[in-house]
Amino acid sequence: MNELINKQHTDEFKHTRYGLLGNVSDNGCGAIAAYNILNFEGIETSFDEVVKGIGKRFGMVIGLGKLGTNLISLMLYLAKYFVLRIRFLFLKRGRAMTNCSSVLIFYYWRSKKRIGAHYISAHRCEDGLFDVYNYAFRPIHVDLTEFISGMREKHEYPIWLVGIVKRKGKGR
Repeated sequence: MNELINKQHTDEFKHTRYGLLGNVSDNGCGAIAAYNILNFEGIETSFDEVVKGIGKRFGMVIGLGKLGTNLISLMLYLAKYFVLRIRFLFLKRGRAMTNCSSVLIFYYWRSKKRIGAHYISAHRCEDGLFDVYNYAFRPIHVDLTEFISGMREKHEYPIWLVGIVKRKGKGR
């Protein structure tokens, strides 16, 4: 398995283009989440290939990359490899997708002066808990349902969960 990405804000990513106007450090969390999920699931690929694949599906068309990754394009990209289960948490609360092997979480956050959105990825471990990447400075090992519930206390509001149910045919 390739090394997973847990730290988005690096000097290297500040100089890595994302769309026409963005860079990975500021705007590439969707591609990082997709890259991590592919690697969690045993599909070895390079980060550049993931960015190209999302770009082919107009993933950075909104804001020319400056506003990050289009969620629909990201789901279409992942659907090339996996059967997905999608839950819209903004309207409906429900138990998290603990039976999925990996989960992409899209949430928005707010502070007194700013608002933003972010993608993170989580992978289910043998003990049933999940390792969450690109959320903190190191992977965190959590119960997914409790983690999602606790996000609201930090002014982070999960909107979409995209769960990986199973991998499609090996020939992809």
